[in-house]
Amino acid sequence: MGRITKEQVSSAYQVSKEVFKGNLDRKKGILILSEKHRLNKNSAKDFVNCFKCMMEGRIFYRAMSHTAMDHFIGNIAEGFSSEYLKNALNALEKHINYWEEHYKTRAISMREVLYKYRNDNPAFTTAESLQLQFEKDVSKSIHLSSTERLRNIGRSNTKPEQLTVISKVYMRNPHVVAERLSIAAGICERCKAKAPFIRAKDGTPYLEVHHKQQLSDDGLDILENTIALCPNCHRELHFGKSD
Repeated sequence: MGRITKEQVSSAYQVSKEVFKGNLDRKKGILILSEKHRLNKNSAKDFVNCFKCMMEGRIFYRAMSHTAMDHFIGNIAEGFSSEYLKNALNALEKHINYWEEHYKTRAISMREVLYKYRNDNPAFTTAESLQLQFEKDVSKSIHLSSTERLRNIGRSNTKPEQLTVISKVYMRNPHVVAERLSIAAGICERCKAKAPFIRAKDGTPYLEVHHKQQLSDDGLDILENTIALCPNCHRELHFGKSD
């Protein structure tokens, strides 16, 4: 690709995105980039094709500049789920490996883009951050149309990827938990309803012990900081609206 302005790169991203999402015909998108935004037609085709390969995690051979790649990856990270970001970074890495092998050189600037977004996205390193990223991805998907969601489902892997992650846990005092459950005596201390079922393993009422000030927020693991809850009340305290 020849010298291309920031405005043209931005337009190329927007058009390529709409083509990929099925909102714009590929030929019409290329025509818009070449006629309205004054991009060389071959460059316009390369942008559209590269974006599709990136979103699908496939190698692409025609290069864009590292600044254009930075713009594309940054916008994918902001506007799409982590699955697509991961696909884009994998595709970029494949492209870099091909480029370095074929031309016997180091793609230093392009590797900087790759490492920048891998290092800036710890969502793939810990169980906590994976769950947080998943919740963000669900929130983004809710704002899509049903047609877009179904299209994304059709493009996704049917078997989920398995990851080995680091997880930080707090070693809770079992005596605090046991005493709180004993005090509750099978009754939720918030809604006052009976425990919803009996544990199969020991025949005790099923309640969950919740820390009023979470341990991750420097809460103390003491009896006074706990309450025994039914699962519904427990989930509401974590995910419901504050009073």
